[in-house]
Amino acid sequence: MGAARLSTPGDRHHALWRRVLDHWVRRRAPAHPPISLSYRQVFILPTRFGWTLGALMLAMLIGSLNFNNNLGLFTAFIVGGLAINTTLLAYRNLRHLHIRHGLAAPVFAGQTATFQLTVANTEHRLRPGLELVQGSRRTRFEVAPDSTTEVSLAMPTRRRGWQAVGRLRVETRHPLGLFVAWSWFWPEQPLLVWPRPADPAPPLPDGGRGEFGQAVHHDNDGDEFHSLRRWRESDPLHQIAWKASQRHRTLLSREYRRERSPHVVLEFERAPGRDIEERISSLTAWVLKADQTRRQYTLALPDCLVGPGRGRTHRDRCLRALAEFGNR
Repeated sequence: MGAARLSTPGDRHHALWRRVLDHWVRRRAPAHPPISLSYRQVFILPTRFGWTLGALMLAMLIGSLNFNNNLGLFTAFIVGGLAINTTLLAYRNLRHLHIRHGLAAPVFAGQTATFQLTVANTEHRLRPGLELVQGSRRTRFEVAPDSTTEVSLAMPTRRRGWQAVGRLRVETRHPLGLFVAWSWFWPEQPLLVWPRPADPAPPLPDGGRGEFGQAVHHDNDGDEFHSLRRWRESDPLHQIAWKASQRHRTLLSREYRRERSPHVVLEFERAPGRDIEERISSLTAWVLKADQTRRQYTLALPDCLVGPGRGRTHRDRCLRALAEFGNR
């Protein structure tokens, strides 16, 4: 999968600034789990509420100095001291927080993946008011003393293949919301996105390859003559064997069957579709259908052969091969 094109100068400047910032953060301290947050990884800035309160306190301080108002000076210094202490409490809420590992189970393109992050607190105090953030998506959580918690974050997917999770952020505004303290990290395990299955799913191809040496069994809806049987009320007239019925003095119907191998080969060249992605979607639907019917199947792509096999493990191997096709 190619990278998204940056269409405007603003997008390019934003991407350049982001790369420079990421490089600077990665150089300061370890950025991949497992990590234990230290002072070099924690950043603190005032929130909008903090800036507003700071401006009010500055105005109060200047006014109190001009008019020799001791009560105003006392209030400004008290609020300023509290604000400084909140920076320490916000930093303490993140310090020595252990981010162990994170991963997400594979999903189909278009579905929302759930990223699971393990966070541990090895100290005898509660870690309240924490958030896991990526862009506009965020999840609030807290970690009890001497415990470990799992944090889930929803991640939308659009295209098949391996998708980098990207930069994540753990932040806190505890206790008063005057300052936000945060730390960035990058999960190393990317997210596997399976192709989107074709809807409606095309019917499975008939038969298998001779080299697999599979036996065959029969379907009743075929077009090859198989045998005669007694006539039933639901039988159409053209199935009645008139000569044989006259000879046996009872109505007989022709029974047609179609040979079908219990092993099916899902070939890229035989998959319906106008382009590669549509063929990949058809193959994905075939894999799911073969797995649901518990048939033995082989996935035949131009660059690899997966199978024969059946079951959950074989299905996941086939879906991974389809997700990686053209991207290896």
